[in-house]
This record gives sequence, structure tokens and C-alpha cells, in this order.
Amino acid sequence: MEMVRKRQAYFSAIAEEYASFTDFIKAQDMWLGIMGIGLTDCGQYLKLYIQLDFSEYEEYYVVMGDNEHLTVSEIVMRNGDCLCMDCINVGTGKLTDKESIFKSE
Repeated sequence: MEMVRKRQAYFSAIAEEYASFTDFIKAQDMWLGIMGIGLTDCGQYLKLYIQLDFSEYEEYYVVMGDNEHLTVSEIVMRNGDCLCMDCINVGTGKLTDKESIFKSE
């Protein structure tokens, strides 16, 4: 869980430099692709997809923050060793649902 927290903080620090999804995509799409991180525009948020190994992956969600700049949600979707998908709040370590991406918990 510690690496998930570190990745969320790292992505959030990058996202906070931007005020729009368009600007973030223009500036970061190629770099993320080179690093093997998928970037998908989902309309209300951007999804960052990391394939960790054959069966494990994580999804991070870039959303509009309260300060009119982008941030990365504390909610991370993980598919781990058990091959089940979980939404986890990295701040609390507790399971949650995908709708919580846009809520401050």
C-alpha cells in the first residue's frame, strides 16, 4: 500500500501544475506512454493505468480539484493477487466504491 500512496502523491504533484485535462494530456501523454502508463480521457476525469505484472494493475484518477487545478483522487482501483478489483482510499486504506472518486473523504 505504501507504493500506491507514493505513486498517488507523485501523480498528484504533476497534475497540480495544470488547470485543464486538455493541457495535462498535451504535456504528459507522450511521457506517460514512454513510461508504460496508459492515459484515457473519461470525460469527467482522466484515468492513469499501470500494468504492474501479468495480473496486477492499478488505476489512478486525475480530477478537477477544489482550487481549480487538477489533482489525483485518493481513490485507486487495484487488481491484485486475488484477481479481484478493489477501490481503495489511499488516505484511509479502506475499501470504497468508484463513485467516491469525486468526493473528498
